[in-house]
Order: sequence, then structure tokens, then C-alpha cells
Amino acid sequence: MVDPVRFDPQRARGPKEEPEIFGAPEAGTDVTAQFAPPAATEPLTVSALLAKIKQSLADHLPRRVAVVGELSNVHRPASGHLYFTLKDDAGQVAAVMFRTAAEALRFDPTPGLEVVAEGRVDLYEVQGRLQLYVERLTPRGQGALELAFRQLAAKLEGEGLFAAEHKRPLPPYPCAIGVVTSATGAAIRDIARTLAHRWPAAVVYLLPVPVQGDGAAAQIARGIRAASANAKRLSLEVLIVARGGGPLEDLWCFNEEPVARAIYDCAIPVITGIGHEVDTTIADLVADVRAATPTAAAVAATPDGRELTASLSQLAGRLRRICGQQLHRGQTALRLVERSEFFRNPMHRVRTLQQALDEFGGRIRSGLLHRRSAAATLLDRLAGGLRWHLGGLAKRKAEKLAAGAMRLARMHPAGQLKLAQRNLAVHHRQLISLLGASLTQRAAKLDHYRRTLEALSYRAVLKRGFSVTRDAAGSILRQVSQVAAGQEIRSELAEGEIRSIVDGAVAQPARRPKKKMPPTGPTLFGAEGLP
Repeated sequence: MVDPVRFDPQRARGPKEEPEIFGAPEAGTDVTAQFAPPAATEPLTVSALLAKIKQSLADHLPRRVAVVGELSNVHRPASGHLYFTLKDDAGQVAAVMFRTAAEALRFDPTPGLEVVAEGRVDLYEVQGRLQLYVERLTPRGQGALELAFRQLAAKLEGEGLFAAEHKRPLPPYPCAIGVVTSATGAAIRDIARTLAHRWPAAVVYLLPVPVQGDGAAAQIARGIRAASANAKRLSLEVLIVARGGGPLEDLWCFNEEPVARAIYDCAIPVITGIGHEVDTTIADLVADVRAATPTAAAVAATPDGRELTASLSQLAGRLRRICGQQLHRGQTALRLVERSEFFRNPMHRVRTLQQALDEFGGRIRSGLLHRRSAAATLLDRLAGGLRWHLGGLAKRKAEKLAAGAMRLARMHPAGQLKLAQRNLAVHHRQLISLLGASLTQRAAKLDHYRRTLEALSYRAVLKRGFSVTRDAAGSILRQVSQVAAGQEIRSELAEGEIRSIVDGAVAQPARRPKKKMPPTGPTLFGAEGLP
């Protein structure tokens, strides 16, 4: 680009017909030097240029900047670094967050999320591009912990970890209780005091874990899984996961995904008592029962021993009263039995029953004899009726047989034979006549079909000098576009077949279709009807 200070448009145009200005060049003077840029310095290497740009950025930009933008192109490779792009309506800038800072993020950086990125701007020499090296990333408009809580809660709810059908009932009278909490905190003291006061019969197993700080979530998850794995061996029936109150940052380990999944996979029901009543964690949402405090968790896990003792005392009193009433009624019934006739003379009842049995036996014997006599009388009457009926039937059959014999004797055998021969001859003539007429009619119809088939056959057309052309597969050819040079074709004549190779094909110009006239004679089959 020409230096605007050195470029003079009046001098570049050359002399005019106006009076000569003092100091102006004469006509024909070479002014090319006015358009040329000043002499360039020694050329820079790419590395030197990038070093100057890097130094310029360091001199003119603060060491730490905060940039507001929308996340896009978020990518986290196996190295653990976080690569993304910050953009707004007018532009975008590449950004990187190294693994140490990325692992400390409490929320999931998803595309479309508006964030505030704090870090330094520098040049990435390998690709020669400007890049933002982010050291801290926070969501815009809400805290990182709140966003992380919402993201994880939505994810786990979508997987069904909060579903009501997964919640298990608590055992009414647990024999062994597991507690996952700090061994030195106030929570374990409250839980131990409450369990000893309410249900001293239970055995309590403490699985000490840190309940805040880095790595606490992994330790808590490990403690829950250990209790689940040893539940059968230790007869554990319920597990308490607890921690005392504190700020959200101190309670955050109970909002981690490993703790939530360990509670979901636990083999026994889990009660959470984390923080105060207003504190709600992801662990509370996954647990089978959520208690407001560690003390409330111990209360939920056990029955009240004093109330149970009082209830048992009331039940024992009722049992004694009921047993006394039953005993009194039994004694009264026994006195009545002792005063009864049966108790004083028990054989009297036996003898009475024996006498009644003898009377029943006699009645049964007389009844059976009477039934046998009646059955014999009925059988005799039926036998007599049957003999009379059979005699009459035999007599009638004999009479009919005699009458038939007499009629047969009166008929001469020779006359009967002649009549049968005459009837047979008549039937023979009728059959011969019917068969001859049917054969004549069918022969005429067959000849008519033969003549019609010959008239309609395409072979009659072939006898007049025509032919049918097929390809090697046997399909009939109707257009020249169906064949190509070098293709084998077969032409069927009236007698025999010609096989040839196509040398070329010429399509005829389309003709104006003639008006179809009604057929006057027999119609030929189309190509589709050819055999």
C-alpha cells in the first residue's frame, strides 16, 4: 500500500497547462518512485514473527482476563484436557483448559451454556492462532455447584435412580445396622446415642470414611459397597449414610455420582441423614428413605424400644386376662360335664347306641328280603310276556315264509328267464343309441375346435412368408432397440429356424397410425399368445 504521506496526486498526474509551480518536475520526469513503498527491512522467519506477536500480546494485554461467551465444539479427549470454543454474536475464540483445572469442574460444560472463562490470552505457535488458556470456568447467572447439581440430578433421574418403585421398605426390627460416616464427627455420636436409647438390641457396625474434602466421595462410595458386600455375612439389614450440617461445599461429596450409584446398587435399604432439614443432596434422592438429620436417620432405622416394651406389657396383660377368662369358662364347662348323666354313667349311652344298632340291622334285613321277593315276581312276569311275544313273532314269520314259497312255486322258471332276456335287449339297444349320438356330437365339436385353432395359429401366418424373431433367451423381438451388434438372434419360419448374428439395426421412421377397422375375419394371436 502506498504511504499517504509520500503520495502526491498532483505530481503523479504530470504537468498541466497551468503556470509552472515552483519546485514541480518538468514534463516527462519519472515519478515511479513516489508509488513504491519504502525499502523493506530484512524478512522475518515465521517463528520470529510469532515471537513478536506473542511478545506484543504479553505487553498490551493483562496477564489474566475474564471472557463471557457461549460454549461450543466442546471436546474432552483421553488426555483429560478440555477443548472448546467461546463465541458470541460477532465472533469466536478457541480455548483450552488443561486436565488439572478441568478435573476440578463441578458441572458438565455442555454446548450452548453461557459461561465466564478466566485465564490468559496467548498464541498457539504450532497452528499460529490466538487461544485462551482457561484456568477457571463458571456458569453465567448461576453457581457452578447449583448447575452441577441440576445436571447430575437430571441425568440420574433419566436413568431411573430416583424412581419410587426402586425404594425398598425398612425392616421393622433390625438385628444389625451399618453406619457410613466419619468416626470423629458429631453425627456418629448422635446416631450411637439414639440407637442405644431406642433399640439397644441391634448390633451397630461403623464404616469410618471422610465426609468432606477431595476424595471423600470415592471413600464414601467404597464404604457403601463394602457394607453391601458383607451384608449377608454380618446380618446387616439397613445402612445409614450420615453427616452433620455444614455449607454446600462441605456437603458436596454426597452430590457426586459414585456415591449415588453405590446407594442405588446397595443390597440393603439405605437411609440418608445428611446436613440439616433444608439440605437436600443427590444421595437423599437416591436413598430408600431420606431423614432430615443423622439423629432422624437413627430414629427411622429402629423402633422405639420403650414404646415396644410398653406395647408388649399391654399385650401381656391382655393375654393374661384372656387366658383367665378362657380358664374360667373351661372350669365352668368341666363342672357341667361332671354333673351330667353321661359323666356319671358313661356305659348307659353305649348300651343305648348298641340297642339302636340292633334295631337298624333288623330293619335292613327285612327290607332286603322284601326287595328280593318283589324283584323275583317282576322277573317272572317279564319272562312270561317275552315268551308270548316271541311265540307270536315266530308264528307270523312262518306264515309269511309259507306264502312266499307258494307264490314262487306258482311261477315257471322258463317264463321268468324269457322276460329278463327281453328287458336286457331293450336296454342294450337304448345304450348303443345314446353312445353313438354322444360320440358323433363330440367328434363334430372336436373338428370345429381344430379348424378354429388352425385359423387362429400364428403358424398359418408363417406359411404366408412371415417369420418370428427371438433373442437367445427366447423372448420375441418387437423393436430394433432390443438388439445390439454382435447379438445372436433366431428367426422362426414356417419350416425350420434360422440363427444369425446382428450386424446392425436401423429404426424406421414412425408412421402415422391408421384408423383401426373392425376385424372382418379371424383374428390372429398377438405376440403374447405365441407358444
